[in-house]
Amino acid sequence: MLAYFLNRWSAAQDVPHTQDISRRLRAISGPGLVLYAFAMSFAAIDWAMSLEPHWYSTIYPAGFGVGQVLSAFAFGIAAAVCLRRREPFARLVTPANLNDLGNLMLAFVMLWAYMAFSQFLLIWSANIREEVPWYLAREHGAWAAVAIGLIALHFALPFVLLLSRRVKRDPRLIGEVAAVILVMRLVDLLWLLVPGFHRRGFALRWLDLVAPIGFGGIWLSAFLGQLRARPLVPQNDPAVEEALAHAH
Repeated sequence: MLAYFLNRWSAAQDVPHTQDISRRLRAISGPGLVLYAFAMSFAAIDWAMSLEPHWYSTIYPAGFGVGQVLSAFAFGIAAAVCLRRREPFARLVTPANLNDLGNLMLAFVMLWAYMAFSQFLLIWSANIREEVPWYLAREHGAWAAVAIGLIALHFALPFVLLLSRRVKRDPRLIGEVAAVILVMRLVDLLWLLVPGFHRRGFALRWLDLVAPIGFGGIWLSAFLGQLRARPLVPQNDPAVEEALAHAH
């Protein structure tokens, strides 16, 4: 419902009028973030953590939410880089704005790593019988290699690269970092969820790969349809002028 109104009012803002729709968008977005936090927590518990009912973690839902925000920043940066040569959008894709987006993406990379490590450290130190098997299933065989890949490509490599101001201000480099993070977000979800179905070792079924591609393709098709139907730069939005001023 919130997405419907945000989409509708955003389109209405592109039409010249005297009413300030940006205030209406801000009024619904603030409470919407609070509702999203609750909805995401319940969804992570009911749809993901419930796959292994004897295991629980209070930070698990927050980790899911942080991962989704990180995915949003990575996708936004990748989309901005792909569209950077199209006017008038090109005026917004400046080194200064890319640097700010890179800083935000770096912050959520660090927050994701902090939550993942905090959960592991607490469970490892407590050594409770009901909690340890969750990690044991993900630390043996091929799943252990996946875990190492997540540490290296979901945290270590993006962290080191995004510390560099040159990387964050270079469209090609920051776009590549964002693409790697998007791929590793899918790998992280597979690492979290698939062992709950297969307790005897590493196993991936064709649906584990086809379903994300299928649903992602449907979403991407809808996104591109909206992108073609709307101006790339929002019209009559005071924040655009602010962004342009910051870019210079």
